[in-house]
Amino acid sequence: MKFMKKKHSKLRGFTLIELLVVIAVIGILMGMVGPRVFDLLTSSKVKKSQSIFRSWVTQLYQYKEYYKYFPPFLLEEKEGEPVLLSENEDSHDSFIIALKGMQWDPDSQEWLALEQGSELRKQNRKGREFHSFSEDEFGVDGYLADSWGGTKIRVVVDQDGDGLIKLDGSAVDEIVTALKQEYDDEVVDDAKDKISVIREKVGIYVLYDDSGETESENVFSWDILKYLEED
Repeated sequence: MKFMKKKHSKLRGFTLIELLVVIAVIGILMGMVGPRVFDLLTSSKVKKSQSIFRSWVTQLYQYKEYYKYFPPFLLEEKEGEPVLLSENEDSHDSFIIALKGMQWDPDSQEWLALEQGSELRKQNRKGREFHSFSEDEFGVDGYLADSWGGTKIRVVVDQDGDGLIKLDGSAVDEIVTALKQEYDDEVVDDAKDKISVIREKVGIYVLYDDSGETESENVFSWDILKYLEED
């Protein structure tokens, strides 16, 4: 009986040098592609946050059209002093109630009807819904957050009806410092006077977080780039 002879494979393994070359090539490619991927992810998060902020701006305009004034909690400070939504639960709750007409419980992550005698009811007297908040607008702890999970969202509104918001000096300094993380120092300093005035009736923004608590980047509801363009 004849048996078929097995053919010996002519395939061979990689030598150590060949493996090292492959690893080196992969490392070079990752070094070239990695930063671009990171930039794309960052750009995507910036656009997502900006889209959400602009949606809130639109709803605040609708609120103003309906009630003839902006939510009362946004008018307690002088014009140009940002209201930090994460500063305390009242400002956070007030913002949500103003746009939703209901109270949000971060612990249970459920919507609650406003009680008749609640002090927060003055933010939206008729309980009208201007905005339907989605899951993407909240962080893991149940509070409003940017795309990186940061909660230091700032809101300013035009209080005197001139269509402009002149930012408080400390707010301008904060923005200038944050912008210098992205742009040339000299360009930002030259644009400081332009940055100090928002030519819109509502501004919502977050700034680069240098504390390391989050990876938040600069995001503005208005076009900040035009303030950095050279004349």
